[in-house]
Amino acid sequence: MRDIVLALAAPLLICAGGIYAACDGWWRRRHPAPDPRSHAGRRIVAERAVADAEAIVADRYAILAEAERGAARLGGQQ
Repeated sequence: MRDIVLALAAPLLICAGGIYAACDGWWRRRHPAPDPRSHAGRRIVAERAVADAEAIVADRYAILAEAERGAARLGGQQ
């Protein structure tokens, strides 16, 4: 009886370790640890988004100003 228990102990420990590793991986995928650089990363992304938005708005104002100058020139010619 002792030999059977000893012979089955190693495969049982290997299977238990595999099940533990699978469950641990599942848990960590669904509950990831927070990234310590996440605050800085979000700040950088927000700054880039603001810069992009400012560039778009400035470009649209330039187009609008050009259109108004063109309209003023056409209005003065009539």
